[in-house]
Amino acid sequence: MKHVAVAVRRYRLELPGYDWFEPQTTTDLARVVRSLRAARLAGLTVRATLLPLQVEQVPACSWCRARPRAVENDCDGSYLTATCVSPQCREARRLAYDGVIAYPSHRRGGQAARLVKPVRIRRADGPPPGVVTVDEYDDITCECGNISSFAGFHPCLPGGALVEPDHPEWNGLYWCAAVGCSGVIVDCRYLDDDQADSGQMESVTDAFPVEIDDQCGDCSAHQDAPPDDHHVACSTRWN
Repeated sequence: MKHVAVAVRRYRLELPGYDWFEPQTTTDLARVVRSLRAARLAGLTVRATLLPLQVEQVPACSWCRARPRAVENDCDGSYLTATCVSPQCREARRLAYDGVIAYPSHRRGGQAARLVKPVRIRRADGPPPGVVTVDEYDDITCECGNISSFAGFHPCLPGGALVEPDHPEWNGLYWCAAVGCSGVIVDCRYLDDDQADSGQMESVTDAFPVEIDDQCGDCSAHQDAPPDDHHVACSTRWN
């Protein structure tokens, strides 16, 4: 993974004369401004100090490899995305995804893309190294270690051409977008055919006893449909 040098500017917030307030350090200038405004309204004096500039090595954008990856926040806290937030890089990604321009050479390995049929696993068991897997939530893990929340997987045709999911010729192939991957196209077209042919196909409720609670909005089954008709994403009340 390539890293780039980034200058990080930090701020230290202090509230002199109040022992209950522990000094805090942050890189968020907007937070500093909000703290100063809130202190002014409360009649307090917050001291904001600009700390010396520090240079750090951070992972580079998996697309342009010239800018640092963006940091975003969700309910679990901060996490590092796979790409940067540069408008130029974002537009290039869109054009490549639409087929207007070619993907950069570093986005594909030197080997020809090959179809790989994934193996079904339970997420709790963890993916074995060097194997393409799909868990019970239909999340893919490539043999290179890439997952959907990292570099991701893009719908494609057998030759590797990227398409939109509603493309009339697309039928379940996903290109691994990880930098350094050997060129894997995950073939989910016949993922469960072996089990279905042998009569061993399990329904979601057979493998994971649940009480159906259709709240996710991603399932086409009606709320009062039989459990076997529902997607696992709708099964939120686990026994």
